[in-house]
Amino acid sequence: MNPVKVSVIIPVFNTAKYLTEAINSIQHQSLQDIEIIAINDGSEDESFQILVELSKTDDRIKVISFDKNVGVSICRNSGMERAKGEFLYFFDSDDILNYDCLELCYQKMSNETFDFLIFDGISFYQEGIKTGFNPNYERTQYLSKNLYSGKEILKELNKHNGYSCSVCLCFIRKSYLDSIGLKFYPEVLYEDILFTIILYLSSQKVSFINRSLFKRRIRPNSTMTSSISQKNIDYRLIICKEIIKYKDEFTDSDSKQLLNLQVRNVLKYLIKNLLHSHQIILFLSNLRPVFNLYIKGLS
Repeated sequence: MNPVKVSVIIPVFNTAKYLTEAINSIQHQSLQDIEIIAINDGSEDESFQILVELSKTDDRIKVISFDKNVGVSICRNSGMERAKGEFLYFFDSDDILNYDCLELCYQKMSNETFDFLIFDGISFYQEGIKTGFNPNYERTQYLSKNLYSGKEILKELNKHNGYSCSVCLCFIRKSYLDSIGLKFYPEVLYEDILFTIILYLSSQKVSFINRSLFKRRIRPNSTMTSSISQKNIDYRLIICKEIIKYKDEFTDSDSKQLLNLQVRNVLKYLIKNLLHSHQIILFLSNLRPVFNLYIKGLS
């Protein structure tokens, strides 16, 4: 086997219905010198069996399995520990990747020394594309330079409400990730929010590809579509507290302001969801901690 150019890390939890299509979109990439690290997160459906069968037909597929559900963060971290590729790509087990995505990203990153790059995506339902569902997935039209610092590109995207925290829209140099010691915060949902903002703020070399290369599947009972609950609220509050802690890691005012903005945006989105859900008691019982964190996101 040729040296591994890209390690694709895929947590898998109860996505048997979509798993073969998702994995196939990685197997059939035009860039073939890759490894596919699939981590079964204690699935209760046929996901693990599907992974085992797929691995028998493709030696690039490495299967890790947890006996119980440990969460996306621990799965991704375990994949990072085993990854041998020069570059990392984090993918979800119900989505689809354009056939030339990894090759386009690899070529651009190989020609220049970017820490990571971003690209666009679209969201779709089972019955087809739903245009405009998440406009933040298509935002590279606001960028013009080939090279940005992470702070510069964040500021530019935020001007147009175009920042997305989805790590599935990032292609990352492994040595850069190792150098900043960044891992996913364990045992929470919305882990991308914390991971991605630190990924950006720590980098001096970021670029982009102005193409939609990723398709996010919108389905029932996923993290994105599940009903809001106290647990969902608690996870968001934990992430906001961790973002606020990171303000001590950065000495410049731009980074602190961008971290504050991320906190406020998370809380605004949470408040909007609570109001739309008409769960008044849940809203009122969380008003104080949300308000206190929002104030910290202003300082």
